[in-house]
Amino acid sequence: LQRVEPHMADDWLATEFSRLAALSPKQRQREIDALPADKRAAIKAQNQKVQRGLRDVNTVLGCLEPDEADPDASVPTVAVLAALSCCPSLSPIGGEAEPDDLQPLEAALMEHCSEEDAALYRDAHEALPPAARATLLLLLWLLYQQKLEEAKYSLRGDLPERADVLHAAATRVAAKVQAALPQTLWVQPTLAFFRTAALLSNGCYSGDAPPCRARMAAMLAADGLAYPRLRLLATCRAAEEGGDASGRDIDPADDGPRLAIHAGKPALLEAELRREHAQDAVNGRPVGAPKPAAGEPQSKALEVYWLVVEGLRPEGERNPMVHCQALVVTSAATAAVRARVRFAAPSPAGDYTLRVHVASSTVVGVALAQEVPFTVQEDDVPELE
Repeated sequence: LQRVEPHMADDWLATEFSRLAALSPKQRQREIDALPADKRAAIKAQNQKVQRGLRDVNTVLGCLEPDEADPDASVPTVAVLAALSCCPSLSPIGGEAEPDDLQPLEAALMEHCSEEDAALYRDAHEALPPAARATLLLLLWLLYQQKLEEAKYSLRGDLPERADVLHAAATRVAAKVQAALPQTLWVQPTLAFFRTAALLSNGCYSGDAPPCRARMAAMLAADGLAYPRLRLLATCRAAEEGGDASGRDIDPADDGPRLAIHAGKPALLEAELRREHAQDAVNGRPVGAPKPAAGEPQSKALEVYWLVVEGLRPEGERNPMVHCQALVVTSAATAAVRARVRFAAPSPAGDYTLRVHVASSTVVGVALAQEVPFTVQEDDVPELE
């Protein structure tokens, strides 16, 4: 058994499943055997569901694992979609479609998608099994749907229904993968997956293309929200110098004296994401925004950003992920969100650089990065005998 999220529909099942997961195998089996038949069946079904989810996550991670020859290569969107298309729960959705319905879709995508995406699709197509190829086509459709519909193309046969099912299923798988990827410490696959999740959820094919940015802005405007205008600031200092400064602004012009960062001692990275598009708000929502639907919480995540800290190493060595965390905005009036990351200063003494990234899994077109250099000195305090 694996632990399960507490938001499962059946509260008893969520609580019981998590309780059993904490037991030893023998204890767990005794507890399950003592349950009524209907509850034993529910536990078994939930365990099978969780195992399917784990297989999906492991499939994506296996596909996105960095190449040792180029461990810090950027990961294109099509590569992320190809990884998703191989998932056991997603592959059959396209794989069971009629080939005669898929062929016109492939021709339309190759005509209207970007040259880069077309080339990457052709490369991936050769390496994928037939079922995954069809699912990859439908995933590309979800990104290019608006562009193809503007070109008067529409899906044939039962592909519209399959695309809807795939979108919902891929969204669920993506949420699980997003939780697992930071644990791998792979910087580029993690950033690529966040960007692709935003494209998939908003029906956009690029974070840079003006039509996609316009679509994202229109979707936000429908909720009374402004398209993000963001500024990233970051600095590194000795941890003793930082104190409890989680609420203070970072001054980019501050070049005053700093305490030395000593090898092996605590250091502190402070990052601040300024929302220059902050709006007047009531209960977190912009003034004049539509009222929440019945049952919708008054306060919810309006924007979700991901702070990813990358340690830069010499060429040929993989850059490790130092830290990853979500930066969640729940009020349109929020002027800035901040993070403080403590880490052990590297050794030996010398000059080092962290690269601080900000991506979004909900808003298309967010890709910020700032390099933060710092110098580490040897600790000259003698050891006590």
